[in-house]
Amino acid sequence: MLVEVDGKRFITDPIVSNRALVVRRKRAAGYTSDDLSSIDVVLLSHAHWDHLDRPTLKKIARKSKAIVICPRGHLSLLHDLGFVHIHELGRDETIALDGFTYSLTPVNHRGKRWLERYRSSAGIFVNGGKHRFWFAGDTGYRSDFSKGMQGTAPDVALIPIGAYEPREWFHMMHMDPDDALKTFVDVKATYMLPIHWGAFKLTREEIHEPPLVLRELAKREGLEERILWLEPGEQHVFNQPIRQMDDGGRNPGPTHL
Repeated sequence: MLVEVDGKRFITDPIVSNRALVVRRKRAAGYTSDDLSSIDVVLLSHAHWDHLDRPTLKKIARKSKAIVICPRGHLSLLHDLGFVHIHELGRDETIALDGFTYSLTPVNHRGKRWLERYRSSAGIFVNGGKHRFWFAGDTGYRSDFSKGMQGTAPDVALIPIGAYEPREWFHMMHMDPDDALKTFVDVKATYMLPIHWGAFKLTREEIHEPPLVLRELAKREGLEERILWLEPGEQHVFNQPIRQMDDGGRNPGPTHL
């Protein structure tokens, strides 16, 4: 996802390559190589090939002055790509840069490349004061996602909904739509943006199934209007205040997704 908040552009686990190791894309990325020239911050959740794509990251480093925020243990994969500033965070660390505070959130996921030890994985919470969003990363369901959210809640939660069948194999590593909706409620986000579906077919469910299932679940729970139903390449612009459930509302400026 490309997220613009108060003029700063963030990108999450970017990949414009046609393959993730040996798995071929089923549909084009929602952004192009040209979009990578104005990235300010790259948010990386873990080391799997469909999330940490070195060719895409090298393009970002060449075209922009982006910094990288990631969990500890990824410097060996990133140091030769051309980034000037790479900030690896530990589980309980926060870092404040240019008006935004970053912290890691827990996940049920493990990432590595080839035959190596597992590297750490995490979600990333971004707090700009007026606006806050959460990139959940790649994870199975857990009840303590809010632990790393700096004592507040996201305006928008980017939550994965795909790659879950068969459940007996993947339930600890990925969320299905029911898990994702439960997570949305747990973290008290104002809006949910479903991610991690439609690009690579990694598991048994049909590639377009996750958002269809989520829509039915959201209708049943009365949450459909609080979910951003974006196809790859589409955008949503908040030109009006985002209302936060727990504080009675604020008056921020535009947020672009």
